[in-house]
Amino acid sequence: MIQKFYFKLRSILNHMSLWAQLAILMILTTSCIILILLYNNYTSVRNQSIQNQVELSSKLLQMESENMDQYLMLLANFSIQPYYDTDFTLIINQKNPISQEQLSYVRQQMHSYYYTRSDLLEYELYLINQDISVGRTGMQQRMLIQDSPAFDVENAVRKCAESRMHHYIEPADSPAFFTYYHSLFQVRGKKQQSIVRLKLNTSYLKQFLANHSGQHDILVFLNQDNELIYSNRGDIPAGSEQINEILSTVSHNRDGYDTVKIGHDNYLIVRAESAYDGLQLLCFTPLSYIDAQFDDIQASIILSGILIWLCSAAILYMLLRLLTTPLKTLAEKMRETGDGDFHTSLHASGNREVSELSNSFNSMVSRIDQLINRTYLAELSEKNARITALEAQINPHFLYNTLQAISTEALVNDQFQIHRMITALASNLRYTIKDSDLVSLRREMQYVTNYIFLQKMRRTDTLHFSRDIEKGLEAFLVPKISLHTLVENSIIHGAGKNTGPITIHICARREEERLILRVRDNGCGIPKNRLDEVRKNLAGQKLSGAGNSIGLANLYIRLQLLYDGPAVMQIDSEEGSYTEVTLTLPAIKEDTHVQITDH
Repeated sequence: MIQKFYFKLRSILNHMSLWAQLAILMILTTSCIILILLYNNYTSVRNQSIQNQVELSSKLLQMESENMDQYLMLLANFSIQPYYDTDFTLIINQKNPISQEQLSYVRQQMHSYYYTRSDLLEYELYLINQDISVGRTGMQQRMLIQDSPAFDVENAVRKCAESRMHHYIEPADSPAFFTYYHSLFQVRGKKQQSIVRLKLNTSYLKQFLANHSGQHDILVFLNQDNELIYSNRGDIPAGSEQINEILSTVSHNRDGYDTVKIGHDNYLIVRAESAYDGLQLLCFTPLSYIDAQFDDIQASIILSGILIWLCSAAILYMLLRLLTTPLKTLAEKMRETGDGDFHTSLHASGNREVSELSNSFNSMVSRIDQLINRTYLAELSEKNARITALEAQINPHFLYNTLQAISTEALVNDQFQIHRMITALASNLRYTIKDSDLVSLRREMQYVTNYIFLQKMRRTDTLHFSRDIEKGLEAFLVPKISLHTLVENSIIHGAGKNTGPITIHICARREEERLILRVRDNGCGIPKNRLDEVRKNLAGQKLSGAGNSIGLANLYIRLQLLYDGPAVMQIDSEEGSYTEVTLTLPAIKEDTHVQITDH
């Protein structure tokens, strides 16, 4: 299942652009990081708040525990007041039956003790040696003497004996707070002589609760036996079973605080134990109350996370666009190169890697273009070799000698025009066979002159020719048959359908280290759309079809191969008016055959 989902996801991503893939990856990564940071931040703040709550509750409970210790010490001092009275002490320790007068004295003293405190509901003294009880219990309005006490004597004696402070606290029914027992004994032998029982009202409890007003806490008092003395939650009854069940669910958190389960809710628990008698104070704070205090903080954290995510997405978008835009441009340029345009170039920037990639692409395209040119030159050389082989089969020397013989025969028979035509043709034949790729302007003009003479013989007076050669330029080198190609193009295409006369003018000038050759005719000109097509074909080094300026295309390619770049061919024309072709060549002298560099 996971593998199937992985391949499906991978298939979807493969149909996306690099920009979309990176955007999805970066947004998912950023979202996960932000969510983790927000969760850690929220958890940290919440744990810190819980720790603060624990520390605060611990300090409050410790103070309450110290107050309770003082309260219990006052109760212990009150309980041993009979020992401050010698007569009362003798009566307590007396083993013989006491008299009525002594009982009356005990009742009177206890009556006076009772009214010294305002928190007593019951006050009872059980004389162990006499097995009688003196005190005010239940609904009684005065001190009474009873044969049987209102409490379990054996349990009270045992519990007080087990306590190092000789007292014991047990739960009491409402409206009492708790019942306090304290044993009186002889110092010698520490034998118990009597048990004092005090039932306390809720005056101290009210003061305690006043210190905790407005809290959502559950407050619990436990005695030494973990019996519930008091709880401000009515659903936790007195006794030890339920509170022990609650305490058995204590869970220790790794952050240093404890929690318990009460009902369906989790509570934070804090304890404080009395140093005087082991009385325990427990405080249960609902975690839901603490979490409710974080609603505003949580909303603020979420809002901050959204803002951070939006800022991160915006920054990532700009970075991805900065990275992928040059790559997209490179892909488009590579597509153009694949279509055959090897003159394209890329100038991408953004970072060092993209710049290096751009330079490598430009270098690669330039190298491919050079290899294509070399391949074309090799094919051209192969064709020239085949032509040479064919010429060798025809034996050009035989043809030249034959033309010379015909010329002599025409001269003998006074056919001077025929003699001149054959002489011009023979001269041009020798020129095309023997001269190299670069010839002097003088030789090229002789060839052109002979060619125009022969053309005039065909066209009679419809062809006019003029020249304007700057003095001293005859010795500079030009490509062989270059001007002839331009003149031939003017004759073939310049006249068009017009049978009227056509004038061809050749101009040669030198501008600094450049040789400027212009061939202009007053023919039919070239339509604008056709002129744009010719220029585009020349720039792309594409040959036109037969009869469509293939001579110009061949000449342009020859210029690029011979001069490796600095030669330029420019065509200007206006339909119905003129056509002018300008060649800009490096100025190379015939005697030195050294190329003057272009500055």
